[in-house]
Amino acid sequence: MTATEPVIVIGAGASGLAAADALAQHGLPVLMLEQEARLAEPWRRRHERLSLNTHRVFSSLPGLAYPPGTAAFPTKENVVTYLERFAAERGLAIEFGAAVERDRKSTRLNSSHS
Repeated sequence: MTATEPVIVIGAGASGLAAADALAQHGLPVLMLEQEARLAEPWRRRHERLSLNTHRVFSSLPGLAYPPGTAAFPTKENVVTYLERFAAERGLAIEFGAAVERDRKSTRLNSSHS
């Protein structure tokens, strides 16, 4: 399958990264738009002692396990590092500072960059 226009993935959180990776693996061009200035920013702003409340086995993205030695319930630092590693290893291009808004009167999406 070929496409001239990229598939737009809004948000570079865990779901957005997994979706972009799956699309890319099927040969589709992907444009990821993330409103934050860097990956995993919401995780970085959370309480220092925050950790996932799901086991790392159930919290990993397709094809990449958490590294050996990671706690059963990964810490916020583990999650940030993991998401950065996933994006880097998959070569996912992310356009940061791109807020996406929808004009409710049309089906067009508008992207603004800060």
